[in-house]
Amino acid sequence: MTFQQSALLLTALWLAIVAVRYRRSTVVLVGGLVVIGLFTAASVARGAVTPAELGLAGAGLCLPTIAFALVWLGLMLAYSPVADRIASRLMAKPPTLKTFRAIQESKAKLVGGIVVAWALGGVLEELVFRGIVLKSIAAILTAWVVGPLAAGAAVVAAALGAGIIHLYQGNRAALIITQLSVLFGALFVFSGYNLWAVILCHGLYDTVAFIRFATGKSKYSDLGA
Repeated sequence: MTFQQSALLLTALWLAIVAVRYRRSTVVLVGGLVVIGLFTAASVARGAVTPAELGLAGAGLCLPTIAFALVWLGLMLAYSPVADRIASRLMAKPPTLKTFRAIQESKAKLVGGIVVAWALGGVLEELVFRGIVLKSIAAILTAWVVGPLAAGAAVVAAALGAGIIHLYQGNRAALIITQLSVLFGALFVFSGYNLWAVILCHGLYDTVAFIRFATGKSKYSDLGA
């Protein structure tokens, strides 16, 4: 079994466990990301997959990558209110955000929360859902349909997976995140499958969101109380 197949199967199993039973289990949610991340690192170490195959080719955060990520960040920040409006019309119950109340308590906890968000969301989540799920599904589907359709289906599949692991925040939040995850996937494809660009964009987006939530600038800030 190739790395693509093994990693995709491992991710699917994890998502099924989360969706069916452990939506609010921090151990299962974070543990799944870490396990898949370690599996990927071990696979790179033994030559089963290369960093380039995961989207980590090149010089990393070079100037064009940073510029692409910043422009896309602006697009995502502009779309966020639209994503919220759509989700709010479909889901009456607001998100459950008590998990994040700690970042409202002090600047130190806010900084710590941002660091964790970069590690889990910016790096591991993007590695799993874009570097593994999106790239693997796109590669598999390319044998059956034309490239753009394969990429589009892969973007949606990866976004749905990301939405599942955010169900602990409630259905409305999961729907918002699924929409935003589609944009992360589109960035990955349009940047030439450059995972560095998506990692940077995701990390910066979470940083802005955390600061707004902690300082009371978000419409959902009160839900952290």
